[in-house]
Amino acid sequence: MNDTLAGWALVLGLTAMGFWLGERPGWFGRLGPTLWVLSLGLLASNGLGLRLPESVAEGVNGPLTSVAIVLLLLAVDGRRVWEEGRSLIAPFAAAVVVTCLAALLGALLLGPALGADTPPLAGLFTATYTGGSLNFVSVARALAVRPDLVTLATAADQLVFTVWFLLSLLLGHRRQNNLNLETEAGALDPGARFIPLVWRHWRQWGGQALACLALAVLTMLAATALTAWLEPLLPQVPGLGIVVLTSLALVVAQIPGLRCKALAYPLGLLAIHPFFAVIGLSAAVMALLGEGLNVLIYAALVVAVQAVGVLALARWRRWGLVDTLVSSQAAVGGPSTALALATSCGRQDLAVPGVAVGLIGYMLGTYLGLLMAALVAAPIPT
Repeated sequence: MNDTLAGWALVLGLTAMGFWLGERPGWFGRLGPTLWVLSLGLLASNGLGLRLPESVAEGVNGPLTSVAIVLLLLAVDGRRVWEEGRSLIAPFAAAVVVTCLAALLGALLLGPALGADTPPLAGLFTATYTGGSLNFVSVARALAVRPDLVTLATAADQLVFTVWFLLSLLLGHRRQNNLNLETEAGALDPGARFIPLVWRHWRQWGGQALACLALAVLTMLAATALTAWLEPLLPQVPGLGIVVLTSLALVVAQIPGLRCKALAYPLGLLAIHPFFAVIGLSAAVMALLGEGLNVLIYAALVVAVQAVGVLALARWRRWGLVDTLVSSQAAVGGPSTALALATSCGRQDLAVPGVAVGLIGYMLGTYLGLLMAALVAAPIPT
């Protein structure tokens, strides 16, 4: 119990400190709270040796992040989703193709050093960097990868993902992603600061904020119950939980006259930041500098080639920078991280499309991972 309380205090403390630093004037504020929370998590884990209890990580990644996703989606206008989301399809497809090519390149370059571990690692990294952790676990089970290799691959995946997410935030960050302030029309303007908003308007909006949170929690609980009912009927559907959660939240968001739309977005941004703290706290750098170094190099190579390739294509094809980064994160981290990056960069319009292409990755990732493992393991004809 004490470890759990300490873990929650650590996550919430890092989140609060990140918001405080993100509200400072000058250089501190320009980085924004998301980058600060993630960086503080990395520092606490790798500089101070702090570790997060598994129960706390599950609580943040599960119910709390689900509520945050619902809140962010409650602000979505469904009539604009397809029009605004078409820009992600081509960058996401490019990210998937380049990832597969990068996994092959890594197998060729690192095969002599990795030996018999090359095919399973090729499968694991292809799966997770075209879909997400769900696909990583599925491929690990399907290939019966030995536990110590799974542990090293998981640590490498988490670290490389965290670094690329940090770089994506730096590349895609805008001045207006410091959350919201009231406009003359009574809505919320993405671009103002969250702390003054809370202190100045809590009496005016406090009841509405509580109602919005209650609606998000009820939607999350309903989605959880619906998922539990559907799982025996649809056992082969990957990522069923996020599909149900996203769909139900979008349905609720389209209810005419829903009054909490304006507050849902800033509350969702606040609620999703503990997720970034957990990401930083989960990235173990030191564990990979010994026997896992070649595994780390392989993971870094795959993501680096994907990042450079997709950004080069974006410049050639004139894709939007944030659109491309969100598409890349949908492949590397899955729907939740695509949504998180989109909202952190002030692109609420890309939140649902980011989830949509991330779900496509969930559907493809396991098959691509298994195919890559088989391809790398196949003997080269002479």
